Amino acid sequence: MANPHTADTPHWEAAFEHYYRDDVLRAFADIEQFGIGDGGELLRWYRVMEAEAITRRRSKVISVTDWLTLEYVPCETIGLEQILASRALEECERAAALFGWSHDEATRLTILAEETDAPWATNPFGYCVAKDPYEKICLPNYLVDDPEEFGQAVAHEYAHVITSNLGEGLAPRWLEEAVSVLVERRFDSDCWRRFCTGERAWLTPSRLEAVLIDRSDDDGTKDSIWAAYQQAGWIGRYLVECFGDQKLSLVLGELANESRSTNLSRLIRGKDRTEDALMRVLKSTPAEVFDRARQWLTTISEEAV
Repeated sequence: MANPHTADTPHWEAAFEHYYRDDVLRAFADIEQFGIGDGGELLRWYRVMEAEAITRRRSKVISVTDWLTLEYVPCETIGLEQILASRALEECERAAALFGWSHDEATRLTILAEETDAPWATNPFGYCVAKDPYEKICLPNYLVDDPEEFGQAVAHEYAHVITSNLGEGLAPRWLEEAVSVLVERRFDSDCWRRFCTGERAWLTPSRLEAVLIDRSDDDGTKDSIWAAYQQAGWIGRYLVECFGDQKLSLVLGELANESRSTNLSRLIRGKDRTEDALMRVLKSTPAEVFDRARQWLTTISEEAV
């Protein structure tokens, strides 16, 4: 979840400062009695801080490993916290193994309080935030009832931890979600068929980026947003199938390459970071990756979806 662009009042500035140190009680106290900005542009952040503060007031934290902690509300996990911790660790280890990640960043996994599973929730499937002193993954409480879905959500969000660190936060959103949906392993056969037949549009890099960032939904349903995540996932799957996990890791690392020669080359050739990284590692532009992934998709059998 990206940082806000503006925080133009002192109480919001203080709130964000406390929030990114995970002092969520002070963060919410800073803004609880104040406005949410002209036009309500800070409502989303108000709700995020509120949900994390509600959880913190009642929560307990246990250590799973030296890099992973679990925060939960004891009366709401119904004695399943050790099972959930084990499942979370399994999924994090699986994601890390794919990309050679050695858990270099501490991670806090928070299962939000049950009352925050509400219509006003701004991230109903979970989210990941880079904080100090750890990366924080927040998941909705309803996932406690479904170990399979809980595991998929952990995998998706921990993949964001990996991509944001390997790429130092410079990966485009479509590439981040390509990795996360790939690691999550949630592929929709109906959406796949519609991509193959052309019934569902295969978006260009810029259009896919826009939908994933804005989560715009022109037809009043969530279908276009779901399809955007699915398209990203299929692109990730294509990249791994055709080039391998290691090459995808190299693309992420190349995005963060700040060597003088690389920066000069980007400048001379007029390439942005994403196109430059893909060309260096895969010898392909983003547009070529998208087109080839779309063609590759039609070669997949339904059983393989």
